[in-house]
Amino acid sequence: MKNAQAHNPAISFSWCHDATAEDALCQLYLDNVSADYISHSELQGERADAPGNWRADLPEVIRGEIRAALSHDWAHGDSTLLAVATSGEAIVGMALVSIDTRQRASKSFAALDDLVLLPSVRGSGIGSQLVEWVASELRSHGIARLFLECGAHNLTAQTFFQGRGFKQVSVVMLRELDVPEVTAAVDDKDGDRG
Repeated sequence: MKNAQAHNPAISFSWCHDATAEDALCQLYLDNVSADYISHSELQGERADAPGNWRADLPEVIRGEIRAALSHDWAHGDSTLLAVATSGEAIVGMALVSIDTRQRASKSFAALDDLVLLPSVRGSGIGSQLVEWVASELRSHGIARLFLECGAHNLTAQTFFQGRGFKQVSVVMLRELDVPEVTAAVDDKDGDRG
């Protein structure tokens, strides 16, 4: 498969296991995510080293993640899968999905770790269709919840996902501990609230 502009309206969705798609998928990700895309998982993992700042080795990190996901499938109970939207042989969108394998939560869940589309297909409905295809696949495998996270400044993505039925359930905050301490006046009335 190759990564190309989509001009053909026939779009298909599938879990991707094609190792020859690795380069196109890596390029799709690297060419189409801005620093606003960074959320706490990129900071907790190997992708970013600060809010708004990708690590210099991001291409190698993404290649490793995509390579691992391409080798995973439902049959083996793997935790990360990669879905693609294709137009003919061209990849126009991708979604990395992590499945909870610990099964300790009250309901089974997965996380939509990444959703990346070519700029030429944004606004065409393909992103919505890819999200719904992933949701349907997860549901058919007994998954009850789908989580995702967005960077605080990625307002376009937040609006997109809210329009697809996602609701905010938390706010993630970060305090850098390797910088000089900032002392803030704490109002005693509010200091103990969590």
